[in-house]
Amino acid sequence: MILGGASVPVRWIDGDTFRIGTGPLAGRTTRLVGVNALETFGPVHRIGAAEPAALWAIAKATGPFAAARAWACETDGGQDGYGRLLVRCPELSEALVRAGYAMVFAVDAPADPALLEAQRAAQAARLGIWAGGAPPLVPTSLHSAGEADLGPGGAYDRIADTRTGAAEARRHARVYRTCEERCVGEGRDRACMIYVPFERRYRNRPACLR
Repeated sequence: MILGGASVPVRWIDGDTFRIGTGPLAGRTTRLVGVNALETFGPVHRIGAAEPAALWAIAKATGPFAAARAWACETDGGQDGYGRLLVRCPELSEALVRAGYAMVFAVDAPADPALLEAQRAAQAARLGIWAGGAPPLVPTSLHSAGEADLGPGGAYDRIADTRTGAAEARRHARVYRTCEERCVGEGRDRACMIYVPFERRYRNRPACLR
């Protein structure tokens, strides 16, 4: 990785997150700005006709795709709500989206038009996560009421609009069961995600992740 003009070793955690190995930022976990890859902790996504197992395979292939070359990235030191360092890697982001490994994900500003163009091309070709179709709305994270550290706004689900890239936080007061599937849309336009609390994603894993 070329970060701020300096070559640094990194370890990819998934397609949009890596940990810096050396230098002043050693040990920091980062988050790519503008894109979102699927979760790698289990088969928790369903997009159109694409089943969870197929999407999980794509999710697990995304980190190696990103790690295959050194990308030029920059950061202004900003952090997301989880304390991860926000980084911008324009060529990597476009490559991920164009190959169908990630979707456009704009939280605080309009999406990059070049990324939206790349996403439309990937959707038309049914690449990667769009192999089963391109529902207009896709859940990217679920948060149950009662979770710790939700902040003053309370529980929310993050829903990405695959036409505009906007990633909306939809507030709610529901308590989700572990392994409960939450969906948006109907028929071919349906997309779903299974809720698993963070503390059970890697230890004491529920049946839906095995």
